[in-house]
Amino acid sequence: MSTPHLFQPGEPHSRTHLPSTALSGRQVLCAAVFATITAALLAGWVAVAHAASDGKPGGYNVLFLMTDEQHHRSLSLTGNRYITTPNMDRIGREGALFVNATCVTPFCSPSRASFITGLYPHRHRILTNVDGRHQGQQPLNQNALPNTETILHRAGYATAHRGKWHLGDTGDFDCYESRTYLGKTNPEYGRFLEERLPAAKFTNHPSPGKYLNRPVEMIPAIEKAYREFGKGAKNRIAYIGIIGRSLVPPELLPETRMTDEAIALIEKHARERFMITVSWSPPHDLWVIPEPYYSMVDRKKIALPGTRTLPDWDARGPSKRLGDLAGDEGLREYAAIYHGMVKYIDDQVGRILKKLDELGLAEKTLVIFTTDHGDMVGAHGCIGKSIAGFYDDLVRIPFLMRLPGVIKPGTIVRQPVSQIDVMPTILDYIGQSIPERLHGQSLRPLIEGRDVPWRNHAFCQRADHQRMIRTDHYKYIFGPKPKVLALYNLQADPEENKNLADAPQHADLVRQMHRRLLDVMKADGDPFAEKLPDDPLKQP
Repeated sequence: MSTPHLFQPGEPHSRTHLPSTALSGRQVLCAAVFATITAALLAGWVAVAHAASDGKPGGYNVLFLMTDEQHHRSLSLTGNRYITTPNMDRIGREGALFVNATCVTPFCSPSRASFITGLYPHRHRILTNVDGRHQGQQPLNQNALPNTETILHRAGYATAHRGKWHLGDTGDFDCYESRTYLGKTNPEYGRFLEERLPAAKFTNHPSPGKYLNRPVEMIPAIEKAYREFGKGAKNRIAYIGIIGRSLVPPELLPETRMTDEAIALIEKHARERFMITVSWSPPHDLWVIPEPYYSMVDRKKIALPGTRTLPDWDARGPSKRLGDLAGDEGLREYAAIYHGMVKYIDDQVGRILKKLDELGLAEKTLVIFTTDHGDMVGAHGCIGKSIAGFYDDLVRIPFLMRLPGVIKPGTIVRQPVSQIDVMPTILDYIGQSIPERLHGQSLRPLIEGRDVPWRNHAFCQRADHQRMIRTDHYKYIFGPKPKVLALYNLQADPEENKNLADAPQHADLVRQMHRRLLDVMKADGDPFAEKLPDDPLKQP
């Protein structure tokens, strides 16, 4: 079995540029159809282990740190030339760095559900974002499928979540408090901010864009693009054009307060076993950050890689349309702010790691750092993620893991790994039974350098629309309606500039990759395989 070699820290690589919404309230958990499906899925799951006989759980603490929409090369450890991220880097340097990690889909909610269930979206059925805008998308049901948080809670762990959940209401899980917490949309936070930074102070500020109800200062190129982009009556994501300098200082940002609360939770449960998730929204839109982070990156040094001529399915996407309106000046402004947001979150990560050290918990705590999906960060002239494609900028993710004394410092794992592997890995390290019939596998054998059978591909999906398979050499993408067909030679064309699928000389390779995709889908029980043709080139 071949082992993909995609990138090693310190090695030269051709792609040098890296490139919040309020959740809905309580929603109905299960429609009749959904209940039928989940009941069928539950059949055959094995029981998980419960608390030890002395009433205290065994194993390690778990600290799951994640961001939203973070590019896989946004860390200095993985090639960022614009900022340094010593705290994120520390997790990888003192533990393991996974250089070929892929999300299950470039959507928030489905990826987050895969983290905690070990399943691809076509099995857990969170196919789009759970935010009230997608008709028929039910929140995640804790009783439908085994999930990390519920398993640990029922095994005696103290469990807590701070930040973006995006799977319904955390109160629907008995392992969490009966509220959905999302800093900037929490009424308590609103009062906190109003007391310290009254909105009335900015009444006469000329900026058309706002964040936390405070003005955002935008450069002319961005403000013009924002106004043009928002003209469409059906443009429900016009807000992503708000890009600039925030007038809310770092100490008053909701993510700073989330970090404060996470630190308090660690202190509170320091003598117990705990699993605490800290889920920051940045560098997700809005791409807004205050000083000193706003000015950290020299706009003139920002590279904008990739062809600007994209396939129709990507050219029509909001990310490309906004990028075209912003032009190179606006794209560089957005990318510089993006990196400033990453730097801000790195500082929050550092505060949490410092607290673990102060409490003597570092060697007792499995720390995982990752994100739900990537971001174009200016590549191919795009802003954000709102296109139909599967560029590496969108689907590859940073993924780091540390457990001192157990995971050898400086470990580099090159095999393709996925978000589906997180849940069984956590359970493996803390000594809990791993449910059967998961798509994911524990990463522990790879971390320990054992020679074990492992998948030699990455798989990604977009609801019931498109599928992607990525090998160490090629990336193949197919969707029937509307037809999406793409093949990229990743070794010769790492920026994915040239789609080979329409070239007659590559017809055999297209069919070969299509068969391989179908085999993977059928092996993983993906019902969408039945909707794909046997020959993609004969599809009208």
